[in-house]
Amino acid sequence: MVVVRGVAALLAAGAVWVFVTGRFPSMRAPRIRLPSLWVLPAALATGASVAFLALGFLAVPSVAIALGGLAAAVPVAFDFTRQGHQNETLAAAWPDFLALMQSRVVAGETLPDAFVAAAERSPQPLQSTASAVAESTTFGDGFVPALERLRAHLDDATADRILSTIAAAHRSGGRRVGLVLSSLGASVADELRLRRAHVAALTEQRMTALVALVAPWGLLGLTIATNPQAAGFYRTNTGTVIVTIGLVSTSVGYLAARYAAALSKPPRVFE
Repeated sequence: MVVVRGVAALLAAGAVWVFVTGRFPSMRAPRIRLPSLWVLPAALATGASVAFLALGFLAVPSVAIALGGLAAAVPVAFDFTRQGHQNETLAAAWPDFLALMQSRVVAGETLPDAFVAAAERSPQPLQSTASAVAESTTFGDGFVPALERLRAHLDDATADRILSTIAAAHRSGGRRVGLVLSSLGASVADELRLRRAHVAALTEQRMTALVALVAPWGLLGLTIATNPQAAGFYRTNTGTVIVTIGLVSTSVGYLAARYAAALSKPPRVFE
């Protein structure tokens, strides 16, 4: 009966929300960033190698499996870090990209030509889209649809804001296009400087989290390697349970610390 009343209350609240706003609520699941294809075999190979080495040196199966699991996470973390660096490289290129566009527009070039010229001098993945945008502008469905496809491909909040502004400037035209590009470039540069300052301030917290993850396992391995009684204890069922609890605790603590030290990603408001 309580469940039925709860469902009825939710339905009533939804009906009131639709009546007041005139819009139906939408449930949008967050995008899950997947690792690259090479990560899974690399993680399996790394984890198995470390597990076999640890088993040979320590002769404690539970500790060897735990160390292998931690080592298997290294390729995944490396790939996510690499993807993050690529996004940062692209973000850092936007101010120069907009400055080059603005100078070419002021010199008399059309906005599509200035965009293609700036894209050709930008890092990937923006550089590879220059030819597609030029072809769409000249022989395809136009400059604005090409920007929409590029915006969907980049899947980034900053790219959304920049490309949507360029598309709006192209539709409206006029003599203020150069001023719009200049103001947009200054705004993006200020935002990037602020985020870099915050990332630098959180570097110590991320390093502390890594030390807190690695140090207990290094100490445990040293204890087992130098103390036969400790090695014998960790081969028992009780020792296995303690190692499992330690693995879960250090992993969850590390992930929580990294999450606390990470800047939130700006939402995509122009999807």
